[in-house]
Amino acid sequence: MFAQLIFLYNAHRLRRLWWWLGGLLVGYYLVMATCSAPGFARGDLTVEGNFASYVDRLLVPGKLHRGIHDPEGLFSTIPAIATALLGIFAGLWLQKPNEEVAPWRKARRLALGGLLCLAVGGMWDYAFPINKNLWTSSFVLWAGGWSFLLLATFYALVDVLGWRRFGFAFAVIGMNSVLIYLAGKFINFAFTANAVLIGVAKALPAGQELILALGFIAVEWLFLWFLQKHKVFLKV
Repeated sequence: MFAQLIFLYNAHRLRRLWWWLGGLLVGYYLVMATCSAPGFARGDLTVEGNFASYVDRLLVPGKLHRGIHDPEGLFSTIPAIATALLGIFAGLWLQKPNEEVAPWRKARRLALGGLLCLAVGGMWDYAFPINKNLWTSSFVLWAGGWSFLLLATFYALVDVLGWRRFGFAFAVIGMNSVLIYLAGKFINFAFTANAVLIGVAKALPAGQELILALGFIAVEWLFLWFLQKHKVFLKV
């Protein structure tokens, strides 16, 4: 929501979006590097000592996912906005007319952007470790870099080269991504996967978790495929 508001108020001044991105990432880093919970050293990044968890405990005590820390807390929403802005940049680039920007050039620029994010995120890791639980600035760039590279790859294969069948399995998920996210709250897909694969999983204890996880994904995918065949889609 915050990223959307930032975009709406700066849609005609895209340079400001870059300033927002940099400001959010650098600002979050400076706060986390110079502040901490009371009784901990400055810049402490432990579960209890980091400043983000401390702020969350002050604002929503007793409501945190892990008691003293929440990987999706309020304060870490700040860098999460930057993650959403990276997605906006990618979308704006792909939306440019092919007459203005050739498809292959779009793919190359996305890939270069991904490599740049990985390079900066990797170097930043030495000062501000890549950490999903704290949604660190380096993590934003590291995850964004890989996302750009994957998007560039699939855009080149599916949209530029026309390998539609290659992307079918992913399209089934993408066309009902909101629905499957919500359905997981009400439908126990894991129960079906376990019922079908528990015998195989027990026979291969070393790979039990992987087998059940893949089974879970397969059950969800079949559910989405069934909905697609019957043209059932949830759109927001």
